Amino acid sequence: MVILLFGPPGSGKGTQSRLLSSWLGVPALSTGEMLRSEVAEGTDLGRAVSELLATGKFVSDELVNQIVVRKLLQPDHARGCLLDGYPRTVQQAEHLEQFLASAGKNRSHVVHLDVPSEMIVARLTNRLQCPNCKRIYNVSSGELRWTTECGECGALLERRADDREAVILQRLHTYHDITGPILRLYNGEHYHRIEGTLPPEDVFLQIQQSLRPHLGPLTPSY
Repeated sequence: MVILLFGPPGSGKGTQSRLLSSWLGVPALSTGEMLRSEVAEGTDLGRAVSELLATGKFVSDELVNQIVVRKLLQPDHARGCLLDGYPRTVQQAEHLEQFLASAGKNRSHVVHLDVPSEMIVARLTNRLQCPNCKRIYNVSSGELRWTTECGECGALLERRADDREAVILQRLHTYHDITGPILRLYNGEHYHRIEGTLPPEDVFLQIQQSLRPHLGPLTPSY
């Protein structure tokens, strides 16, 4: 099964991606990681990506599609994978589904973490991040108490430059513009709306309950 993870910035995709990857025993991939991997490996695709990035140009749908398909054809992705950040256009989504159909694989399942914009703004304007280990803390949770140091490595926590309300609202606007048309391509049993306002463990439980009927013999036993 190929699972597409959608959700606005601050919806908890990173947490759920790790949990899902562990539960299903499949790799979790992000577009950024795939691009960096190709560049690091020095493949023909990687060199093309590197040249585009060096000149400040966007990586085309065609190039991103080739990289994703190359990943999906690797042996360690035979049981499926979790994709975060792909597809980002309708053309990418259509190309992915055409590839899966031609390879005799099932259509993708979308896991959509749905969180209201006002909650996203509240979450992101109240978070601090460790510049060293990248762990994220929420100021309003009381987890930090009287310190602004990371509990994992002791580094001084920072507020990300893009965690200002005006920037967050612009990012949300861009997210909805991009994902709206893509989400409309998936419906019925292939679309899973998840209430993302709940605690992470409850969100994960919803995802498990939603996906289990579609996993067949690969359904995890725990």
